[in-house]
Amino acid sequence: MDVKMPHSSHDILDEDDQSSSLLNSSSSTGSEDDTQPKQRQRGYRKLQRRQRSRYHLPRSMRRCGCYTLSLFIVFLMLYNYLPNIYLDVQKRHMPLSDWSANTSLDIKDYISPQQDTALIMPRGFCTNKTFLIIAVSTNLNNFVERQTIRETWGNTTEFNYSAFGKLHGHMKGRYLPAKPDRLRLYADYLTGEGDSLTATVRIIFIVGRSSYESHLGNETLIRLNNEAEMYNDIIQDNFIDTYNNLTIKSVMALKHISRSCAKSCAYFLKCDDDTFVNVPNLLHYLLGGTVPLYNDTLDYYDRRSFLVMMPHNSLNATTGIMRGHQFCNVMPVSEVSSKWYMPYYMYQADAYPQYLSGAGYLMSIDVVDRLYEAALNTSLLYLEDVYITGLCADRANIKRQHHSLFSFAHSQHLCAFKGSITQHQVKEETMVEAWRYVSNYTIKCPPPGNYLNHMRLRNRMNC
Repeated sequence: MDVKMPHSSHDILDEDDQSSSLLNSSSSTGSEDDTQPKQRQRGYRKLQRRQRSRYHLPRSMRRCGCYTLSLFIVFLMLYNYLPNIYLDVQKRHMPLSDWSANTSLDIKDYISPQQDTALIMPRGFCTNKTFLIIAVSTNLNNFVERQTIRETWGNTTEFNYSAFGKLHGHMKGRYLPAKPDRLRLYADYLTGEGDSLTATVRIIFIVGRSSYESHLGNETLIRLNNEAEMYNDIIQDNFIDTYNNLTIKSVMALKHISRSCAKSCAYFLKCDDDTFVNVPNLLHYLLGGTVPLYNDTLDYYDRRSFLVMMPHNSLNATTGIMRGHQFCNVMPVSEVSSKWYMPYYMYQADAYPQYLSGAGYLMSIDVVDRLYEAALNTSLLYLEDVYITGLCADRANIKRQHHSLFSFAHSQHLCAFKGSITQHQVKEETMVEAWRYVSNYTIKCPPPGNYLNHMRLRNRMNC
Protein backbone atom coordinates (compact mmCIF):
# COMPACT_ATOMS: atom_id res chain seq x y z
CA MET A 1 0.00 0.00 0.00
CA ASP A 2 1.40 3.24 -1.17
CA VAL A 3 1.70 5.91 1.44
CA LYS A 4 1.75 9.60 0.29
CA MET A 5 4.24 11.69 2.18
CA PRO A 6 3.38 15.31 2.81
CA HIS A 7 5.40 17.93 0.85
CA SER A 8 7.94 20.11 2.54
CA SER A 9 7.48 23.84 2.62
CA HIS A 10 10.39 24.33 0.20
CA ASP A 11 8.82 22.04 -2.36
CA ILE A 12 5.54 23.82 -2.05
CA LEU A 13 7.21 27.18 -2.76
CA ASP A 14 9.01 25.80 -5.84
CA GLU A 15 5.80 24.54 -7.24
CA ASP A 16 4.17 27.92 -6.72
CA ASP A 17 7.05 29.68 -8.50
CA GLN A 18 6.91 27.30 -11.41
CA SER A 19 3.19 27.71 -11.78
CA SER A 20 3.47 31.48 -11.66
CA SER A 21 6.27 31.47 -14.19
CA LEU A 22 4.24 29.26 -16.47
CA LEU A 23 1.36 31.67 -16.21
CA ASN A 24 3.59 34.63 -16.96
CA SER A 25 5.20 32.90 -19.89
CA SER A 26 1.89 31.91 -21.34
CA SER A 27 0.65 35.46 -21.11
CA SER A 28 3.76 37.03 -22.74
CA THR A 29 4.60 34.46 -25.43
CA GLY A 30 3.29 36.52 -28.32
CA SER A 31 5.25 39.69 -27.46
CA GLU A 32 8.55 37.85 -26.85
CA ASP A 33 8.29 36.00 -30.17
CA ASP A 34 8.18 39.41 -31.93
CA THR A 35 10.90 41.21 -30.00
CA GLN A 36 13.58 38.53 -29.77
CA PRO A 37 14.57 38.50 -33.51
CA LYS A 38 14.75 42.31 -33.53
CA GLN A 39 16.93 42.31 -30.44
CA ARG A 40 19.23 39.76 -32.05
CA GLN A 41 19.53 41.91 -35.21
CA ARG A 42 20.33 45.02 -33.15
CA GLY A 43 22.95 43.12 -31.26
CA TYR A 44 24.50 41.78 -34.44
CA ARG A 45 24.73 45.28 -35.92
CA LYS A 46 26.36 46.64 -32.74
CA LEU A 47 28.86 43.81 -32.84
CA GLN A 48 29.70 44.60 -36.49
CA ARG A 49 30.18 48.28 -35.71
CA ARG A 50 32.50 47.42 -32.82
CA GLN A 51 34.53 45.12 -35.06
CA ARG A 52 34.78 47.74 -37.83
CA SER A 53 35.79 50.44 -35.40
CA ARG A 54 38.68 48.29 -34.28
CA TYR A 55 40.26 48.20 -37.79
CA HIS A 56 39.02 51.36 -39.62
CA LEU A 57 40.88 54.64 -39.55
CA PRO A 58 39.13 57.97 -39.19
CA ARG A 59 37.57 59.35 -42.36
CA SER A 60 40.12 62.18 -42.70
CA MET A 61 42.98 59.71 -42.59
CA ARG A 62 41.29 57.46 -45.16
CA ARG A 63 40.91 60.43 -47.54
CA CYS A 64 44.54 61.37 -47.04
CA GLY A 65 45.53 57.82 -47.93
CA CYS A 66 43.45 57.89 -51.13
CA TYR A 67 45.01 61.19 -52.19
CA THR A 68 48.47 59.87 -51.49
CA LEU A 69 47.81 56.71 -53.53
CA SER A 70 46.42 58.76 -56.45
CA LEU A 71 49.46 61.05 -56.44
CA PHE A 72 51.72 58.03 -56.39
CA ILE A 73 49.97 56.52 -59.44
CA VAL A 74 50.23 59.83 -61.33
CA PHE A 75 53.91 60.03 -60.41
CA LEU A 76 54.51 56.52 -61.76
CA MET A 77 52.75 57.38 -65.03
CA LEU A 78 54.78 60.55 -65.48
CA TYR A 79 57.96 58.70 -64.54
CA ASN A 80 57.27 56.12 -67.24
CA TYR A 81 55.91 58.30 -70.04
CA LEU A 82 57.71 61.65 -69.77
CA PRO A 83 61.10 60.15 -70.65
CA ASN A 84 59.48 58.45 -73.66
CA ILE A 85 58.00 61.74 -74.83
CA TYR A 86 61.33 63.47 -74.34
CA LEU A 87 63.18 60.71 -76.18
CA ASP A 88 60.57 60.81 -78.95
CA VAL A 89 61.25 64.51 -79.50
CA GLN A 90 64.99 63.86 -79.31
CA LYS A 91 64.69 61.08 -81.89
CA ARG A 92 62.79 63.39 -84.23
CA HIS A 93 65.71 65.83 -84.07
CA MET A 94 67.85 63.42 -86.08
CA PRO A 95 68.27 64.89 -89.59
CA LEU A 96 67.31 63.20 -92.85
CA SER A 97 70.23 62.33 -95.07
CA ASP A 98 69.02 64.44 -98.01
CA TRP A 99 66.82 66.94 -96.14
CA SER A 100 69.02 68.47 -93.45
CA ALA A 101 67.82 71.16 -91.08
CA ASN A 102 69.54 73.83 -93.20
CA THR A 103 67.96 72.71 -96.49
CA SER A 104 65.32 75.03 -97.90
CA LEU A 105 61.74 73.85 -97.45
CA ASP A 106 60.34 76.35 -99.95
CA ILE A 107 58.90 74.27 -102.80
CA LYS A 108 59.42 77.16 -105.24
CA ASP A 109 63.19 76.62 -104.96
CA TYR A 110 62.78 73.19 -106.58
CA ILE A 111 60.00 73.53 -109.15
CA SER A 112 60.70 77.03 -110.56
CA PRO A 113 57.03 77.98 -111.10
CA GLN A 114 57.72 80.60 -113.75
CA GLN A 115 59.94 78.40 -115.90
CA ASP A 116 59.40 75.44 -118.20
CA THR A 117 61.55 72.86 -116.43
CA ALA A 118 60.51 69.70 -118.29
CA LEU A 119 63.32 67.72 -119.87
CA ILE A 120 60.90 65.43 -121.76
CA MET A 121 57.27 66.27 -122.54
CA PRO A 122 54.68 64.25 -124.52
CA ARG A 123 53.82 65.62 -127.94
CA GLY A 124 50.46 67.38 -128.06
CA PHE A 125 50.00 67.00 -124.33
CA CYS A 126 46.40 67.80 -123.31
CA THR A 127 45.55 69.45 -126.64
CA ASN A 128 42.53 67.13 -126.99
CA LYS A 129 39.63 66.74 -124.58
CA THR A 130 40.41 64.08 -122.00
CA PHE A 131 37.88 62.84 -119.48
CA LEU A 132 40.47 61.32 -117.14
CA ILE A 133 44.23 61.80 -116.98
CA ILE A 134 46.23 59.39 -114.80
CA ALA A 135 49.71 60.44 -113.64
CA VAL A 136 51.81 57.48 -112.50
CA SER A 137 54.67 58.31 -110.14
CA THR A 138 57.56 56.07 -111.21
CA ASN A 139 61.30 55.89 -110.69
CA LEU A 140 63.61 56.74 -113.58
CA ASN A 141 64.94 53.17 -113.77
CA ASN A 142 61.57 51.38 -113.46
CA PHE A 143 61.34 50.47 -117.15
CA VAL A 144 59.76 47.08 -116.40
CA GLU A 145 57.07 48.52 -114.13
CA ARG A 146 56.02 51.08 -116.75
CA GLN A 147 55.83 48.48 -119.48
CA THR A 148 53.81 46.17 -117.25
CA ILE A 149 51.24 48.92 -116.72
CA ARG A 150 51.04 49.64 -120.47
CA GLU A 151 50.34 45.98 -121.17
CA THR A 152 47.79 45.51 -118.37
CA TRP A 153 45.40 48.02 -116.84
CA GLY A 154 47.03 50.93 -118.72
CA ASN A 155 45.79 49.56 -122.04
CA THR A 156 42.79 51.88 -121.94
CA THR A 157 41.89 51.20 -125.55
CA GLU A 158 40.56 47.82 -124.41
CA PHE A 159 40.22 48.37 -120.67
CA ASN A 160 37.73 51.22 -120.89
CA TYR A 161 34.13 51.85 -119.90
CA SER A 162 32.82 49.24 -122.31
CA ALA A 163 34.50 46.58 -120.14
CA PHE A 164 32.34 47.49 -117.12
CA GLY A 165 29.34 45.54 -118.39
CA LYS A 166 31.56 42.54 -119.12
CA LEU A 167 33.01 42.67 -115.61
CA HIS A 168 29.71 42.97 -113.78
CA GLY A 169 26.99 41.92 -116.20
CA HIS A 170 25.97 38.99 -113.98
CA MET A 171 25.37 41.49 -111.15
CA LYS A 172 22.99 43.73 -113.08
CA GLY A 173 20.36 45.14 -110.75
CA ARG A 174 22.76 45.10 -107.82
CA TYR A 175 24.49 48.41 -108.60
CA LEU A 176 23.46 51.88 -109.74
CA PRO A 177 23.95 52.58 -113.46
CA ALA A 178 25.60 55.72 -114.88
CA LYS A 179 23.42 58.80 -114.53
CA PRO A 180 21.88 60.16 -117.76
CA ASP A 181 22.55 63.77 -116.73
CA ARG A 182 26.27 63.07 -116.26
CA LEU A 183 26.44 61.24 -119.57
CA ARG A 184 25.01 64.36 -121.21
CA LEU A 185 27.30 66.67 -119.23
CA TYR A 186 30.43 64.83 -120.35
CA ALA A 187 29.27 63.94 -123.84
CA ASP A 188 32.26 65.75 -125.39
CA TYR A 189 34.61 63.33 -123.60
CA LEU A 190 32.69 60.20 -124.61
CA THR A 191 32.20 58.21 -127.79
CA GLY A 192 29.74 55.46 -128.60
CA GLU A 193 26.79 54.51 -126.45
CA GLY A 194 25.45 51.63 -124.42
CA ASP A 195 27.83 48.68 -124.21
CA SER A 196 30.28 50.36 -126.61
CA LEU A 197 30.59 53.60 -124.64
CA THR A 198 34.21 54.76 -124.36
CA ALA A 199 35.77 57.64 -122.43
CA THR A 200 38.99 59.43 -123.35
CA VAL A 201 41.67 58.39 -120.85
CA ARG A 202 45.34 59.43 -120.92
CA ILE A 203 48.13 57.83 -118.86
CA ILE A 204 51.45 59.57 -118.28
CA PHE A 205 54.52 58.60 -116.23
CA ILE A 206 56.34 61.21 -114.12
CA VAL A 207 60.10 60.72 -113.63
CA GLY A 208 63.08 62.78 -112.50
CA ARG A 209 66.76 62.49 -113.33
CA SER A 210 69.57 60.50 -111.77
CA SER A 211 72.22 61.99 -109.50
CA TYR A 212 74.70 59.56 -111.09
CA GLU A 213 74.19 60.52 -114.74
CA SER A 214 77.89 61.23 -115.18
CA HIS A 215 78.70 57.72 -113.93
CA LEU A 216 75.95 55.99 -115.86
CA GLY A 217 76.87 57.63 -119.12
CA ASN A 218 74.18 58.09 -121.74
CA GLU A 219 72.75 54.54 -121.65
CA THR A 220 69.87 55.25 -119.25
CA LEU A 221 69.06 58.55 -120.93
CA ILE A 222 69.09 56.99 -124.39
CA ARG A 223 66.81 54.21 -123.20
CA LEU A 224 64.42 56.71 -121.57
CA ASN A 225 64.34 58.91 -124.68
CA ASN A 226 63.59 55.89 -126.86
CA GLU A 227 60.78 54.90 -124.49
CA ALA A 228 59.33 58.42 -124.55
CA GLU A 229 59.56 58.55 -128.35
CA MET A 230 57.83 55.19 -128.73
CA TYR A 231 54.96 55.63 -126.27
CA ASN A 232 54.67 59.43 -125.94
CA ASP A 233 53.70 59.11 -122.28
CA ILE A 234 56.78 60.29 -120.33
CA ILE A 235 57.22 63.56 -118.44
CA GLN A 236 60.76 63.97 -117.15
CA ASP A 237 61.60 66.97 -115.00
CA ASN A 238 64.76 68.46 -113.61
CA PHE A 239 64.97 67.03 -110.07
CA ILE A 240 66.81 64.09 -108.49
CA ASP A 241 64.55 61.05 -108.58
CA THR A 242 64.58 59.62 -105.02
CA TYR A 243 61.94 58.49 -102.51
CA ASN A 244 62.49 61.56 -100.35
CA ASN A 245 61.84 63.76 -103.41
CA LEU A 246 58.39 62.31 -104.12
CA THR A 247 56.77 65.55 -102.99
CA ILE A 248 58.72 67.48 -105.64
CA LYS A 249 57.66 64.89 -108.23
CA SER A 250 53.96 65.20 -107.30
CA VAL A 251 54.03 68.99 -107.26
CA MET A 252 55.73 68.89 -110.67
CA ALA A 253 52.79 66.76 -111.88
CA LEU A 254 50.36 69.35 -110.51
CA LYS A 255 52.35 72.09 -112.24
CA HIS A 256 52.17 70.46 -115.69
CA ILE A 257 48.52 69.35 -115.36
CA SER A 258 47.50 72.81 -114.12
CA ARG A 259 49.34 74.54 -116.97
CA SER A 260 48.36 72.28 -119.83
CA CYS A 261 45.17 70.39 -118.92
CA ALA A 262 42.95 72.72 -116.89
CA LYS A 263 40.70 73.53 -119.86
CA SER A 264 40.73 70.20 -121.66
CA CYS A 265 40.43 67.59 -118.87
CA ALA A 266 37.70 66.75 -116.37
CA TYR A 267 39.39 64.53 -113.76
CA PHE A 268 42.87 63.69 -112.53
CA LEU A 269 44.16 60.58 -110.73
CA LYS A 270 47.63 60.28 -109.21
CA CYS A 271 48.92 56.79 -108.43
CA ASP A 272 52.15 54.81 -107.94
CA ASP A 273 53.66 52.36 -110.39
CA ASP A 274 52.82 49.46 -108.05
CA THR A 275 49.12 50.37 -108.08
CA PHE A 276 46.54 48.41 -110.09
CA VAL A 277 43.77 50.73 -111.31
CA ASN A 278 40.46 49.25 -112.40
CA VAL A 279 39.76 51.91 -115.04
CA PRO A 280 36.20 50.74 -115.96
CA ASN A 281 35.12 50.87 -112.30
CA LEU A 282 36.64 54.35 -111.90
CA LEU A 283 34.92 55.64 -115.05
CA HIS A 284 31.59 54.19 -113.90
CA TYR A 285 31.96 55.98 -110.56
CA LEU A 286 32.79 59.28 -112.30
CA LEU A 287 29.68 58.89 -114.44
CA GLY A 288 27.49 58.60 -111.35
CA GLY A 289 27.20 54.84 -110.92
CA THR A 290 28.22 52.46 -108.15
CA VAL A 291 30.30 49.27 -108.24
CA PRO A 292 28.52 46.04 -107.22
CA LEU A 293 29.31 44.47 -103.87
CA TYR A 294 31.34 41.25 -103.96
CA ASN A 295 32.15 38.80 -101.22
CA ASP A 296 35.87 39.58 -101.57
CA THR A 297 35.38 43.36 -101.32
CA LEU A 298 32.94 43.37 -98.40
CA ASP A 299 35.79 44.08 -95.94
CA TYR A 300 36.44 47.45 -97.62
CA TYR A 301 33.00 48.86 -96.78
CA ASP A 302 31.40 50.31 -93.68
CA ARG A 303 27.74 50.22 -92.66
CA ARG A 304 26.91 53.21 -94.84
CA SER A 305 29.04 52.67 -97.93
CA PHE A 306 28.10 49.00 -98.43
CA LEU A 307 24.56 50.10 -99.41
CA VAL A 308 25.59 50.38 -103.06
CA MET A 309 22.00 50.79 -104.26
CA MET A 310 21.55 53.98 -102.24
CA PRO A 311 22.00 57.30 -104.12
CA HIS A 312 24.19 58.79 -101.38
CA ASN A 313 26.99 56.44 -102.48
CA SER A 314 27.03 57.77 -106.05
CA LEU A 315 28.89 60.86 -107.25
CA ASN A 316 26.88 64.03 -107.80
CA ALA A 317 29.50 66.79 -107.61
CA THR A 318 31.54 67.97 -110.59
CA THR A 319 33.96 70.30 -108.78
CA GLY A 320 35.77 70.31 -105.46
CA ILE A 321 36.15 66.52 -105.61
CA MET A 322 38.95 64.77 -103.73
CA ARG A 323 38.60 61.04 -103.03
CA GLY A 324 40.84 58.21 -101.89
CA HIS A 325 41.69 56.07 -98.90
CA GLN A 326 41.63 58.47 -95.99
CA PHE A 327 43.89 58.37 -92.94
CA CYS A 328 43.08 60.20 -89.70
CA ASN A 329 45.00 60.99 -86.52
CA VAL A 330 48.31 59.63 -87.82
CA MET A 331 51.31 60.62 -85.70
CA PRO A 332 54.77 61.36 -87.13
CA VAL A 333 57.13 58.39 -86.95
CA SER A 334 60.06 58.95 -84.59
CA GLU A 335 61.97 55.76 -85.40
CA VAL A 336 64.94 56.98 -87.43
CA SER A 337 65.31 53.70 -89.34
CA SER A 338 61.71 53.89 -90.60
CA LYS A 339 60.93 54.75 -94.21
CA TRP A 340 58.43 57.32 -92.89
CA TYR A 341 60.60 58.92 -90.20
CA MET A 342 59.70 62.59 -89.80
CA PRO A 343 62.26 65.04 -88.30
CA TYR A 344 60.95 67.64 -85.89
CA TYR A 345 62.43 70.55 -87.83
CA MET A 346 60.34 69.56 -90.87
CA TYR A 347 57.05 69.00 -89.01
CA GLN A 348 56.45 70.10 -85.41
CA ALA A 349 52.83 69.08 -84.75
CA ASP A 350 51.91 65.92 -82.84
CA ALA A 351 49.69 64.55 -85.61
CA TYR A 352 49.24 64.93 -89.36
CA PRO A 353 46.06 66.43 -90.79
CA GLN A 354 43.70 63.95 -92.40
CA TYR A 355 45.09 62.90 -95.77
CA LEU A 356 44.61 60.44 -98.62
CA SER A 357 46.92 57.54 -99.38
CA GLY A 358 49.44 58.30 -102.11
CA ALA A 359 48.69 54.87 -103.61
CA GLY A 360 45.91 56.56 -105.56
CA TYR A 361 43.87 59.72 -105.07
CA LEU A 362 41.28 61.27 -107.38
CA MET A 363 40.35 64.90 -107.90
CA SER A 364 38.33 67.08 -110.22
CA ILE A 365 40.49 69.21 -112.50
CA ASP A 366 39.70 72.46 -110.61
CA VAL A 367 41.27 70.99 -107.47
CA VAL A 368 44.59 70.50 -109.28
CA ASP A 369 45.13 74.22 -109.71
CA ARG A 370 43.99 74.98 -106.15
CA LEU A 371 46.43 72.43 -104.71
CA TYR A 372 49.27 73.70 -106.87
CA GLU A 373 48.72 77.31 -105.74
CA ALA A 374 48.52 76.16 -102.12
CA ALA A 375 51.79 74.22 -102.48
CA LEU A 376 53.63 77.38 -103.53
CA ASN A 377 52.88 78.80 -100.08
CA THR A 378 53.20 75.66 -97.94
CA SER A 379 56.42 74.54 -96.27
CA LEU A 380 57.68 71.36 -97.90
CA LEU A 381 57.16 67.94 -96.31
CA TYR A 382 58.88 64.97 -97.94
CA LEU A 383 55.87 62.62 -97.44
CA GLU A 384 54.00 63.56 -100.60
CA ASP A 385 50.54 62.26 -99.67
CA VAL A 386 50.60 64.07 -96.31
CA TYR A 387 51.87 67.22 -98.04
CA ILE A 388 49.59 67.29 -101.10
CA THR A 389 46.33 65.85 -99.74
CA GLY A 390 46.83 66.97 -96.14
CA LEU A 391 48.69 70.26 -95.70
CA CYS A 392 48.01 71.76 -99.15
CA ALA A 393 44.39 70.61 -99.16
CA ASP A 394 43.91 72.21 -95.75
CA ARG A 395 45.41 75.47 -96.99
CA ALA A 396 43.19 75.40 -100.09
CA ASN A 397 40.14 74.48 -97.96
CA ILE A 398 39.44 71.32 -99.97
CA LYS A 399 37.41 68.59 -98.31
CA ARG A 400 38.86 65.08 -98.59
CA GLN A 401 36.49 62.15 -98.59
CA HIS A 402 37.12 58.47 -98.02
CA HIS A 403 36.07 56.03 -100.72
CA SER A 404 35.90 52.37 -99.76
CA LEU A 405 37.22 51.05 -103.07
CA PHE A 406 40.52 52.92 -102.96
CA SER A 407 42.72 50.38 -101.18
CA PHE A 408 46.20 51.28 -99.90
CA ALA A 409 47.18 47.58 -99.84
CA HIS A 410 46.28 44.67 -102.10
CA SER A 411 44.03 41.72 -101.44
CA GLN A 412 45.06 38.10 -101.77
CA HIS A 413 41.73 37.46 -103.50
CA LEU A 414 41.74 38.23 -107.22
CA CYS A 415 38.01 38.99 -107.21
CA ALA A 416 38.89 42.07 -105.13
CA PHE A 417 40.70 43.44 -108.21
CA LYS A 418 37.45 43.10 -110.17
CA GLY A 419 35.37 44.87 -107.52
CA SER A 420 37.62 47.74 -106.40
CA ILE A 421 39.12 50.88 -107.95
CA THR A 422 42.74 50.68 -106.75
CA GLN A 423 44.94 47.96 -105.27
CA HIS A 424 48.38 48.92 -104.00
CA GLN A 425 51.76 47.24 -103.47
CA VAL A 426 51.25 45.04 -106.51
CA LYS A 427 54.50 43.71 -107.94
CA GLU A 428 54.94 43.03 -111.67
CA GLU A 429 54.15 39.30 -111.56
CA THR A 430 51.09 39.88 -109.35
CA MET A 431 49.91 42.70 -111.61
CA VAL A 432 50.09 40.44 -114.67
CA GLU A 433 48.26 37.66 -112.80
CA ALA A 434 45.57 40.08 -111.60
CA TRP A 435 45.19 41.52 -115.11
CA ARG A 436 44.68 38.08 -116.65
CA TYR A 437 42.05 37.31 -114.03
CA VAL A 438 40.22 40.64 -114.32
CA SER A 439 40.25 40.64 -118.13
CA ASN A 440 38.86 37.09 -118.23
CA TYR A 441 35.22 38.09 -118.41
CA THR A 442 34.00 34.50 -118.15
CA ILE A 443 34.95 34.51 -114.45
CA LYS A 444 31.95 35.57 -112.40
CA CYS A 445 32.84 36.70 -108.90
CA PRO A 446 30.16 35.93 -106.27
CA PRO A 447 28.33 38.50 -104.14
CA PRO A 448 28.18 38.14 -100.34
CA GLY A 449 26.06 35.26 -99.04
CA ASN A 450 22.37 35.57 -98.24
CA TYR A 451 23.24 36.18 -94.60
CA LEU A 452 25.47 39.23 -94.81
CA ASN A 453 28.18 39.13 -92.18
CA HIS A 454 28.07 42.65 -90.74
CA MET A 455 31.06 41.83 -88.53
CA ARG A 456 33.26 42.13 -91.62
CA LEU A 457 32.26 45.75 -92.24
CA ARG A 458 34.70 48.44 -91.15
CA ASN A 459 33.95 51.02 -88.50
CA ARG A 460 33.20 54.40 -89.98
CA MET A 461 36.05 56.89 -89.79
CA ASN A 462 35.61 59.78 -87.39
CA CYS A 463 37.90 62.41 -88.85
